[in-house]
Amino acid sequence: MGSQNGDTPVSSLPELVEQGKYLEVLLSEPGKALIRSYVHQQQSPSPPPQDQNHNSNSNSKIVGLAAFNAFLQGNVTGPVLDDTLLSRVEKAFGTTENERKDLARRCLAELQVDGVGVYAYVPLLELFGLARWVLLGLGDDEKERLRVNVWHYKLLTEPSLGSGSSFNKGLQWCEVPSLRAEIERALEGGQEKDGEALVERAMVWIMLGQEKKARGVLEEARRERGFVYTLTGALGRRTKFQERSTSQLVVLARSKGAFESGGGEVRPEGLKLNDDTLLEELKFDKEGGETDIGERDDEKEDVPVELRDIKPDEQPQLAPLDQIILLAEATLKDAFSPADTLTSEEVLPFAVRVISDQGKTNWQIYTHALLVRSRIEVHRSRTMERGVLQMQAVVDQVVVDTTQPERAQTQEEKEGGEENGVPEIKVSVHGDEAAPVDNKPKSFFPTAKPSETAPPEVRLQYIHTLSSPPRWHLESELAYSWAGVGSLVSAMEIFKRLRLWAEVALCYASNAAREDEGGRGKDGEARAKAILRWRLFNKTGTAPENSEQDADEEDVDLDKIREADYHGPQRTPPPSNAPRLWCLLGDLENEKKYYERAWEISGQRYARAQKSLGEYYLQQKDLLSARDAYKQAVHVNRLSNELWNRLGDISLRMGEFADAAEAFSRAISSSDSNGGEDARTWSNLGSAFYSLYVERVKELRQQNENGVSAESAAVPGDDEDEETVEKKEAKDPKTLLTQSLHAYKKGASISHDNWRIWDNVITLASRLRPIAVQEVLLGLQHVVRIRKSEDAVDVDVLRLLLNEAVLSVEKPAGTGIYDPPRGSTERAVVQFLETSIVPLTTARSEFWELITRERVWKRDFAGAIDAAEKAWRAAMGGAGGGLLPGASSTGPDGKSRNWLEDKDAWALVVERTDELVSVLENYGEEVPEIGGKWKGKARLAVRSVMGKGKEAWEDTEEWDRLKGLLEGLK
Repeated sequence: MGSQNGDTPVSSLPELVEQGKYLEVLLSEPGKALIRSYVHQQQSPSPPPQDQNHNSNSNSKIVGLAAFNAFLQGNVTGPVLDDTLLSRVEKAFGTTENERKDLARRCLAELQVDGVGVYAYVPLLELFGLARWVLLGLGDDEKERLRVNVWHYKLLTEPSLGSGSSFNKGLQWCEVPSLRAEIERALEGGQEKDGEALVERAMVWIMLGQEKKARGVLEEARRERGFVYTLTGALGRRTKFQERSTSQLVVLARSKGAFESGGGEVRPEGLKLNDDTLLEELKFDKEGGETDIGERDDEKEDVPVELRDIKPDEQPQLAPLDQIILLAEATLKDAFSPADTLTSEEVLPFAVRVISDQGKTNWQIYTHALLVRSRIEVHRSRTMERGVLQMQAVVDQVVVDTTQPERAQTQEEKEGGEENGVPEIKVSVHGDEAAPVDNKPKSFFPTAKPSETAPPEVRLQYIHTLSSPPRWHLESELAYSWAGVGSLVSAMEIFKRLRLWAEVALCYASNAAREDEGGRGKDGEARAKAILRWRLFNKTGTAPENSEQDADEEDVDLDKIREADYHGPQRTPPPSNAPRLWCLLGDLENEKKYYERAWEISGQRYARAQKSLGEYYLQQKDLLSARDAYKQAVHVNRLSNELWNRLGDISLRMGEFADAAEAFSRAISSSDSNGGEDARTWSNLGSAFYSLYVERVKELRQQNENGVSAESAAVPGDDEDEETVEKKEAKDPKTLLTQSLHAYKKGASISHDNWRIWDNVITLASRLRPIAVQEVLLGLQHVVRIRKSEDAVDVDVLRLLLNEAVLSVEKPAGTGIYDPPRGSTERAVVQFLETSIVPLTTARSEFWELITRERVWKRDFAGAIDAAEKAWRAAMGGAGGGLLPGASSTGPDGKSRNWLEDKDAWALVVERTDELVSVLENYGEEVPEIGGKWKGKARLAVRSVMGKGKEAWEDTEEWDRLKGLLEGLK
């Protein structure tokens, strides 16, 4: 145990860390020595004093870990640090309040990365600074270096406007690319393969928004631990009034080995659902019972063998790391899947499986499980109330457990207050002088007794594996949850308490946008501008050197801040995260110079400033300046797929197709998401390659006209070097067309319901020589599936497909209807025509003409005659409703189909009549139902057309053609 005089034996330091007594380690002689060295290093760039040489490398690491854990205890997990010991540690960093404030400012400046500052009001930031200085300086512990960098990243990460936490949903783009790149290098070079290290790496990949890498590492961790789980269905009841059981999603899981399931470790309290319809927990069926679906022998075929004997409501206790794997799986599904009911149904069982463990569950793991469940339930009407209140309870617990009570004034502070003329207010109770005031925040639940809460070493045991968020991110997430259920006032109060002034301004601006239709929105926008100016400028008329911030930021009355009052000089030094504030002000006032100021004070490292400048230039239709701005943005942030995407869009609009293809390729390589945004990127990449293809074709035509053969321009010579050969191959038209087709196919595979991308796939596949039959067929199938209209299909493409894949194929001789072999291309095309085109066709006679040719090819003569007759009737149907029900009087091109008025429609009717006569003449005898009657049917068709069209078309060429047909049928 450590003494109050700091004489803790060095040999006992590791034991103190294990016992969670981190402050006592910092108050030991090695701890104090390292603190003195750190403070000296912060105050002067010169080497630290020589009296620190007695500290061994191992002792330095222990002190660094103690500082790191104390920082996490005070900001993430709790319980509250010992106030007396903490006061002594703070004095070790600086004997006076001014010294400690100066150190805090230096820490803030040191932790700034790429123009982004950390959250300015982080408690105990000097502890993190010390831990970072020690652990990064050791150089021999990659695990601790990674953890420090991950927490540095979290301190820089801004709260997300998404429904989940800022870490689980990922950022639209990374604003600190240099730190992120360092983290990724550590993750990819990690040598540890134990289960805990793998799960921790998976959680960090999730934080960085890399789904595929996270999923791969998580699967590796599952295999390494021998953990088996599955999401399956089980018969049960969800509501109180449900009479028959239906299939309910449940996670079955079993750890490798046995774990204690009795006793019950202390853990946070979960809220009851208390719904008048939903059951508190799913009630699964026992043996027998009346159900909506019968028992099947094979209903457990998809369940792993190890889990088939488990009952859904009587599952074995899981190991702590396996519980975290389930929560990581839930986080993956929640973060990288569409926010819909199906996703919620699939995610919730993973959290429920952890919460429902009846045995010992680590305090922090159980807290995280409650948080994951809350994130899902806030999106469901029946569970929304419990979801928001449970999140409120979790946040309250964390805030209460990490908030230090305000200390009583020391004698020096009292004297200083009297000198400044500030009266001292004392509160007395029952005659006691200066009784302490309970200034601790209150929790949703009654404050837990010491015996009902977990000690710090237990809470911190899995803190890195869980990747728990800091308390201000939790509170921000709660604020967005309140905003999501319509309580914008509650959200804004949280942001005010956290002093997240950018978020407060965004809330005002968002409220202004909502109310703009009613004419009340301008007030909110003015308040947003006022807050931003208050942070960035001095009051109007203030001297430039008087740049101190308002003293009482926590209790400031925002309603009294006016935009007009803050047009003085800019504050020096600028506030924390000033580049972001400048960009927000530029957005509100549409002022270019504010973006330039953000870029300047960030040391030309803040990519968002150039992004905003690029958007400003686009509004001014200055594409050249916009492109240059985005080029600077991607120069400092090469990890942002959004920035690369936008640069590609601009290059595409400017006709710089090679640059556009490069930008879209970089956007794809820097993104791990498979959402619609990536489908758009792949589609744009296809457009860039196709534009390059068109340019190359024109270039080759020009060379041909100038006497240079296309072959000599495209085919590499024997004496050319490898680089020249690669350049020529990259410019080959066929290569560019193939690359374009591949890009469009990838985009279409991501966005299945985007028929425009599938249409591009069809167009490009049909232009290849020979045509890409499978791609054309696949594209047509999806276009028909999506649009469900005959007007969606290009008849020329359909004719090309039929000619290339069916009519050009030699079929075996024989009689009877020919059935193409299974798996053949011609069989696939025939089935598509018969099952997709035939049911869809009502008015387009050209489709029936193609069906006729297809049926003739496979010797289905009766079907061919039927199709030819339908083609003829479809063409005839344009005359005032005609012969075909549902026929339109206009074609897909908008032209009239009335063949009594339109010459093209009249020519089509004659063409279809001729085709019908030819089919009857050639194959009528082969059909028993028709036989010798074919001439009568043919004459009837010709006379019908001539009778209706005589008055309009008697002296035309087509009329003579009909007369010739009639003569031949006599």
